[in-house]
Amino acid sequence: MIIAIAESLALREAIITCQNLQIKTVLFESNASQLVKSIHDGHCPTELYGVVSDILFYASAFEFVNFSWIPRERNVIADRLAKDALLVSETLFVGDAFTAPN
Repeated sequence: MIIAIAESLALREAIITCQNLQIKTVLFESNASQLVKSIHDGHCPTELYGVVSDILFYASAFEFVNFSWIPRERNVIADRLAKDALLVSETLFVGDAFTAPN
């Protein structure tokens, strides 16, 4: 489930970035089958609900948007970036907990 969370957070950031760049037509590809399925049918695990809701909300602003599943072999770089981003955020969160003021 952690991988799906990382990929959903990365997708949400990609959508926001595309909106900020005023891109109107976009195709998002992901090897996270559960995420793509959740976006298409609206049913998702509790852990993904908030992020998938954000994705659907932001996606509604595009003139054309499509989400499709691709095999991991075609998505190696993006998959690695999503996993690395999750590791960095976990490290920052844990580190912040130890340096928080009393």
